[in-house]
Amino acid sequence: MEHSRRLSDKIVAAHKKAWDDGAPDVADILLQALELHVSKIGGTKNEMRDDMPEVEAAFALHKEMKSNKN
Repeated sequence: MEHSRRLSDKIVAAHKKAWDDGAPDVADILLQALELHVSKIGGTKNEMRDDMPEVEAAFALHKEMKSNKN
């Protein structure tokens, strides 16, 4: 991963990797970390952006994988 990538981008990549590696519990924790990071409490100024398709895709992937797991 590049040093210039945002923390949220790195969390999104780790979240996908957790699902790819069959680690749903890790994916759960990473999604919680992502949610905290992009929230008003956890986000930072350099993370502020209006359009976050990668973040939205992570939440959609998580929902899809959780529904397929059950």
